[in-house]
Amino acid sequence: MPTKLHIHGGAPLNGTIAVDSSKNALLPIIAATILTRGVTVLKNVPRISDIDNLLHILIALNIRPTWRDGDLVIDTTDITYNEITSATAAKIRGSIFVLGAILGRFRTASVPYPGGCAIGSRPIDLHLQGLRDLGVRVIEKNGVITCKKTNTRKEVFLDFPSVGATENLILASVLGKTRTIIHGAAREPEVVDLCNFLNAAGAAICGHGTSTITIQGVPALAGTTYTAIPDRIITGSYLIAAATCGGKVTLTNTIAAHNENLIDKLRKAGCGIHINSDKITITTGPPFTKGVPAIRGRGFLRALGTVHTAPYPGFPTDLQSQLAVLQTISRGTTHITENLFENRFRYVPELKKLGAKICVTRDKSITIKGVKSLTAAHFSVNNSSLGATQLHATDLRGGVALVIAALAAPGSSVIHNAEYIYRGHAAIERDLASLGANIIRTDD
Repeated sequence: MPTKLHIHGGAPLNGTIAVDSSKNALLPIIAATILTRGVTVLKNVPRISDIDNLLHILIALNIRPTWRDGDLVIDTTDITYNEITSATAAKIRGSIFVLGAILGRFRTASVPYPGGCAIGSRPIDLHLQGLRDLGVRVIEKNGVITCKKTNTRKEVFLDFPSVGATENLILASVLGKTRTIIHGAAREPEVVDLCNFLNAAGAAICGHGTSTITIQGVPALAGTTYTAIPDRIITGSYLIAAATCGGKVTLTNTIAAHNENLIDKLRKAGCGIHINSDKITITTGPPFTKGVPAIRGRGFLRALGTVHTAPYPGFPTDLQSQLAVLQTISRGTTHITENLFENRFRYVPELKKLGAKICVTRDKSITIKGVKSLTAAHFSVNNSSLGATQLHATDLRGGVALVIAALAAPGSSVIHNAEYIYRGHAAIERDLASLGANIIRTDD
């Protein structure tokens, strides 16, 4: 359904909001319930489109998911092996996780190539090569991946610490008698959370959070009750929004350690960050000119100079576009290099509509020269979108970046194709409105 966000920007953000559970942790955890027997209860799960689409895949396997007071209850009692249709898998890249989970449960799996955001090719060759290294026979034909376990090997060496490949290999290795070691594993908090969930269900995994993960196969997994980690990308997005718009915002249900890289950059930019248990509070840092009150972040922020995206604990690619917005109103010049996905700069032409001085210097880099303020159209007709600056989202994270930019730009903006944003946010308009933002969602 086409969705728009109507924003009148230029006001600071103030208040407190709670961060949802992590989408990127929940998707592999939900897929992992395929490996369990019985009922699993996942607490405080956000109702987002990526999760709804993944649940359709589970339903195709005769699994019964139900919603109960914000919790997701998944009953795998009557699970049966069925092939996943292309139409179902095309809606979500997270569908690739069912490959490892189905393979681990039934020793055979046949799934179509996954879909998802248009931020680049996001090849799954690391997933498939890892499975081959496990001794899995993999056949790719007519857009369908067919896998069958044969003689399972004991060690896998990943050439790149891919989060998805690491998680798929874990899912494929949990059941059975073999002891599997994954070298070069991803260290992201979402990988750790998947392992913690599986261990709660009866798995025997150690080393998660390091580059070497060891999995001792077990005969079966049972249903369990589990709460996924807070979403570090939503946490980072809202911290950047507060830094860009100014004001004072407190985020609850956070794990500050998961955002250490970003928090360090925000402090260097001139923002005040206070951490207390699961709360992070951000305020505008000291002004550049002595005696000038720092009411808002705009005009007082320092450019960061050079930023490179990298696997965790490096700066996350999923916050690259949001940080770029902050740099558009920071004093100085910043160069951002994107090292993971090739199409993550599609938001750049949209930021230029708001007056940002930003250009793609190479395929993987952008240069940003800070301006005093972004500016949107300053009039509307009968409160409609006529006269507003028209912005177009092309993916989830770039869409969130446009929301932040529109909030910081005095005047009116309309973000089209905002349905991308709701792949990862249950109600971004509700969260930001609670902080004082003038934002409304409409669905065509």
